[in-house]
This record gives sequence, structure tokens and C-alpha cells, in this order.
Amino acid sequence: MKKKIIILSVIGIISVATYVVSDASKQGQNIVQAASDAENVTHLANNAPDKIAPIAKIETAMSKPTTKSISPDAVFDVWGEIKTLLTAGKIDIGLEKQLINSLKQTSNPQILAEISQLLQQPDANLTSRNQEYLLSLLAVVNTHESVSLLLDTLENTPITDSNAIYSAKKSLQKIARSDTYLSLFESTFSNMDSDNLFLPDIANAIAKNASESSFDFIINQIDSLGDKSSIAMNSMENITQEKLVPKLQQIINSRDPNSELSQVSLTTLANMGQYEAAAALIQWSASQQPSADKLVTELFNSAVNKSPSAYRAIEKELNSYDFSSSEIKKTIKAIYSARQ
Repeated sequence: MKKKIIILSVIGIISVATYVVSDASKQGQNIVQAASDAENVTHLANNAPDKIAPIAKIETAMSKPTTKSISPDAVFDVWGEIKTLLTAGKIDIGLEKQLINSLKQTSNPQILAEISQLLQQPDANLTSRNQEYLLSLLAVVNTHESVSLLLDTLENTPITDSNAIYSAKKSLQKIARSDTYLSLFESTFSNMDSDNLFLPDIANAIAKNASESSFDFIINQIDSLGDKSSIAMNSMENITQEKLVPKLQQIINSRDPNSELSQVSLTTLANMGQYEAAAALIQWSASQQPSADKLVTELFNSAVNKSPSAYRAIEKELNSYDFSSSEIKKTIKAIYSARQ
């Protein structure tokens, strides 16, 4: 058995992981200390900056242990072993996979309740890392129950350790890869205190996956002019769904053109990287006066830098409109002509 000590530094955040990796001719357990995701930690270790010393990089790729099916009763024994290891800051990857697969298939309120209790214990050292590990575990389980517990923890439990904060943010990014939990994110945003560290992450998750109703939720939060209004406003830069272009056009056409919301909506169109978004910008530009030339230049430079779709929109849509300002039309043509 070869023991490797790995010291990781991620954006100023220090994690310590200990691996016991078997020789190719032997079979053995992989023991990981303070690791929320073994494969990710392995990747980070193998790509750690050279300036961090000493670093012992893993020489043998970690094999994925075979996961056997376990009965609902047996999962309590697995969880009991994991809890015992956690007190020493360790985790058996094989047991972890069994637990994850079991919780994915069947919700276990008792185990989730015990995880909730452990999450109340703040991470304070590199031995016991309950928050850092369990928040990541819940994201990997990725069920309605596990995500509800994760979000409830971030809403109501102090997370102050830098490693735990990093783990929480990465976990939010993971579960925000789809629109599965939009309603949970919206509920959490509504209930969270405005100074909660994770509120911007929640808002960004909503914007990234926004449906028409979720878009309305964001706008309502902005219009409330409450403590969360600016956070909701900032989240709009994450909107990329082409189906929301008409919603953004409605905002631009119905609000004060000089309002922050109108300006942010225009910027959102420019940053979407969608054909329809660039076409909407052309339609808006056609009605603008020469004084808007600087803004038009900024918007279309952003649009073409985001995606070639903007060039295609200019090519096909520009001559479909009668422009109030020939100068603005020339500006858009010049941006198109400068393409490489």
C-alpha cells in the first residue's frame, strides 16, 4: 500500500486529503480524508500548482469500486460506518457510493435527519469536516429531499469555514445545471435573509434556468425595491434562454428607457449569445436616435463577441427595418464588416 499526502490549495482555500492507493497487483480500500468528491479531488491534486510544496501527486489512477446493491435495512449499517469514519475526518469511497445510490433510489428520512444534525456542527479544523463533506454529498445524491436539505441548511445554518463555503457554492452550481429545482430555489430566495452569503448563488441559479414564470419572479423581486432587489438585478446577466427574448423586449418597450432595468435588459440580450436576442437588439436599434450610437456600439460589440449568431442576425435582419438614424445602421454594419 502506498500512502500519499496531498495538500490542495483552491482559490486560497486549503484542503488536506489522504489517499491510500493500492498497487496494481493488490486490492485495497481507498480512504479519503476531508474529501467531498474523490474524483474531483484527484483531478485537483494531479493538476495542483507547482509552487505549492510539498505535493505528492497520485501516480495510480483511482479505480471506481464496484457498488453492490444493498437492502433498505443494510443502508443504516453503511451510514453508521460512514458516521464513524467522519469523526476521524475519513470516508470509505465504496461505502459512500452505496449510500449515494441507495438515497437516490429511496428517500430515507432518518438518515437525512441525522445528516441535518451533523450539518449543525460547524467545520473548525481539518479533522472533522462535516459541513464541507455532507453538503457535497447531498448535491451528489441530487434528489428533491437531499436538495431541500441542502438549501435549508444554507438558509438557516451558519457556514463560516472557507472550505465549507467553497463546497456549498460548488454544490449549488451542481444542482443548478438543470431546471429541476427551480421552485425550491425560488422559495429559498424568498425566505433567505438579504445578507445571506449564498443568496446571489440562489438568484443566479434561478436566472440560469429561468422559465417565463421564473423570469417574472426575478422582475417582481427587482420591482419590490427591497433589500434583495439589486441581487435579483445582478442575476439577469445569467439569463441565456432564447424563449425569454420576448419577455426582455416587453421590459425594454414598456419601461422608462433610462431605467436601470431597461439598460440591464438590453445588456442581457447582448450577452445571451442567441440569434433571436441579436435580432431583438436590431429591432430596438432601428427606433433609436443618433444619441444612442455609443450604447448601440457597446451592445453589438458584446453580442458578436459572445456568439457568431449575432453576425448571422445582422446579415439577415439588418435590412428588414427602416432605421430612424442612418448613423446607427452604419455603426452596426461596421461591426459586421470588422468580423474576422
